[in-house]
Formats: sequence, C-alpha cells, structure tokens
Amino acid sequence: MNITKNWFYKLQKQDSIKIVVWDNLVVSFFDYLNTDLEIEIWENSRVEFYSVLKDKENFKIKFIQNKENSDLKVRYLLLSKDNIKVKAKIHSELSASFVKSDVQIISIIWNDWFINLDWIIKINEWIKKVDANLVEDNLFLGNSWKIKWIPTLLVRSDDVKASHACKMERISDEKLFYLRSRGIDKENALSVMIEAKIKSLFSCISMLDNDFYEELIDSILEKIK
Repeated sequence: MNITKNWFYKLQKQDSIKIVVWDNLVVSFFDYLNTDLEIEIWENSRVEFYSVLKDKENFKIKFIQNKENSDLKVRYLLLSKDNIKVKAKIHSELSASFVKSDVQIISIIWNDWFINLDWIIKINEWIKKVDANLVEDNLFLGNSWKIKWIPTLLVRSDDVKASHACKMERISDEKLFYLRSRGIDKENALSVMIEAKIKSLFSCISMLDNDFYEELIDSILEKIK
C-alpha cells in the first residue's frame, strides 16, 4: 500500500500489510483492528500512528525510517482484561540521519491479567542527529498483575539523542480517597483517572477528526467498565 497524499487513514483488517509513506507527506493512521504491519517512512515525511491493542496474543509491527528528515510519532493503548493475554512485538528501525521517533504507550491492566510487550528502537551505524524517545506508563487496577516489558534501545551511532523509561503505577487508596472526599463515588473516581490518561494519549486525534475522537474515547471507556 503506497501512501501518496496527506490524510487521516483508518486501517482496515487484513492478515498483514506493508505501507510505504512517500516523500514530503503529513499523514496519520489509526489501527483499531490490530493488523500485523510494516510501515516505511520516506524523506521529509511526518507520520502519526495510533492504536488500541486489546485482544491480540500475537501482534507484530515494524516501523522503518530509512530516509532523512522523517518524523514518527506513535501512541498505543494496551488493555488487558477479561482473561486476555496481550502479547506484542513492535520494532522501530532508524537508518537515516536527521530523523525523530517519539513513542508513548499506556497499559491498563486488571487483576491477574498479563501483558508481554517487546518494543525495540534500533539506531543503525553512520547516521547523525537522531532523536529517539520511548516511554511506557503502566496503570494497574486491583492487587495482582503480571507484565513483561523492557524498553530497549539498540544504539550503534554516536551522534544520537535517545531515552527510554518505564513507569509502574497503581491507583492507590489515597488517590481514590482524595476524589471520594469531594463527593465522587469509587467507580466514578476510577473512571475519571483512567479517562484523563486515555484522552491525553489520543488528544491529537481530536484535531484530525473530532467525531471519530469522541466515538473512540466512548468505545474505550465502555470496554474498560
């Protein structure tokens, strides 16, 4: 699939697909169906990629930035609920100079459920002025969970700015008490905190297609009740 014009693309379900974003484009993707993908970004193009991974045990995606001055922004929401084990392998390869890669993942995990995420950003040799950032924010609901995730940077060039981080957070009784002391019941207090995180992750979609953004937020909140 060759992308040749600026647009907000909502990907349809297929067994696997390869996408090439041509030069000098500004495009966005939303993959709600968790298709196995390979996305190659060409020179001077900016790509935003959004997805909700909720019921997939073996999911693979690869982002390739092999042309100069490309810019990639990735926002993922992972949901582990209803006895579903989420397992994903997502790799990003940077092999050209003057490229940026900004990845943020939020995982919401219920009691006794499991997420296994293999996310690697690989920065190849002989390139310069590369900026790569990888962050995961894990939000745990309940008292027992299991997550296997190591944010990995494979850096083979010297002229690089790169960082990674992993945050673990449980909605504590203290935070719930704070909200409940202001007249909000426990269920609504949880919803308020979760909704704020989800909206912050996908806020840019509202500028692309606000009706789609509102439907997306409503559908996610319905699934996590």
